[in-house]
Amino acid sequence: MPPIKVILLACGSFNPPTNMHLRMFEIARDHLHRLGNHVVIGGLISPVHDGYGKKDLEGATHRMNMVRLALQHSEWIKLSDWECKQETWSRTKQVLQYHQNHVNALLHPAKNNLDKVNEDDVHWVPDDVRNYCGDSVQIKLLCGADLLESFGTPGLWSDDDIEAIVGQHGLVVITRSNTNPNEFIYNSDVLTKYMSNITIVTEWIQNEVSSTKIRRALRRSESVKYLIPDRVIDYIHKHNLYGSKNIKYLTAEFNSNFLTPSPSDVPMESPSPTNCMLICNNTLFSRSYEKRLSIDTVDSVTKTNVLNAVRHPGQAVKIITESNGEHKIIKQGSDSKEVRKEDKKTLKNSKSCANIDELHSKSSVKSSKSNANLKECKSCDENLIKFIFTKHGIQVISDVETIV
Repeated sequence: MPPIKVILLACGSFNPPTNMHLRMFEIARDHLHRLGNHVVIGGLISPVHDGYGKKDLEGATHRMNMVRLALQHSEWIKLSDWECKQETWSRTKQVLQYHQNHVNALLHPAKNNLDKVNEDDVHWVPDDVRNYCGDSVQIKLLCGADLLESFGTPGLWSDDDIEAIVGQHGLVVITRSNTNPNEFIYNSDVLTKYMSNITIVTEWIQNEVSSTKIRRALRRSESVKYLIPDRVIDYIHKHNLYGSKNIKYLTAEFNSNFLTPSPSDVPMESPSPTNCMLICNNTLFSRSYEKRLSIDTVDSVTKTNVLNAVRHPGQAVKIITESNGEHKIIKQGSDSKEVRKEDKKTLKNSKSCANIDELHSKSSVKSSKSNANLKECKSCDENLIKFIFTKHGIQVISDVETIV
């Protein structure tokens, strides 16, 4: 028995057409040729009418244009626009019967009482069909396992439609992951009746690309390259389809801060960057001083000696940055927390942005034997310094004698 000539027809929204839609045709053709009882001589894509009413469904004109662009490099798959040109939505059974009748009329015009076939009605017919002189060509519905399982949804398909689709035309089903079409066929009396007309094709190279995921990625301005044809991508952006230019999720304007602040965080603006090198080079911590003052003399120093008082290495100094950006020096152990205005002005001019918590008491520094022979640090790079960021400011901790 010679193999049956077959045209694969895929119905759907194609909103937008993806590489997986095109892959289905290639997978099905390979499988049918491998079995040896069918020869695929053409493929058809029939986008659904706008009246189908699916959510986020772009207009038929855009969807047909995208399908044409996607099929530019295909030698055997064509677009059928008949369904989109109807006044309303057509059932799948009607789409299959229309194409089957016109293929039969083209092959046997005398038998169908047609002297001449209108080319506008059959422009979608594959070239191999026009050159074919055999008896018949069968239109089969190419679909995924999800469409096969939808036959079991109550009220979605009539029994007459299922029998016509499966019994008169036949199905070529491309399986997806986590599906078992054979079990579903077994559980359906109608599908079991015509199971000899159902061909199950396993896609071993899993590809879960779907139009739904593509639309979501486009709304989020994510790349869809290599998921849909490049010409289709250009068309989508040119016509601003699927909200591809309305919402930008990946720009710095919307993604400058990915972390949610804690309710206990205290917002604080720093007068200058808190960079280690900036701190080291800041005039507040300059080593060009001659006289070392103890922390007890901070309150008695003049305006010109305030900087010298805080330059003494190894001393514990508490500097509080207020909300207005001014800094206050808090004398260790002092009962009074008032700060002289000249101290605040001098610190403000120093452009230091660090809030340094109290480190070690004066007595502990003097009594520590481990720090007796430590050399005075020369730079932040020569010592291990720990910066702790708290809601009150920045706490600087060093194991060696350090300028603070």
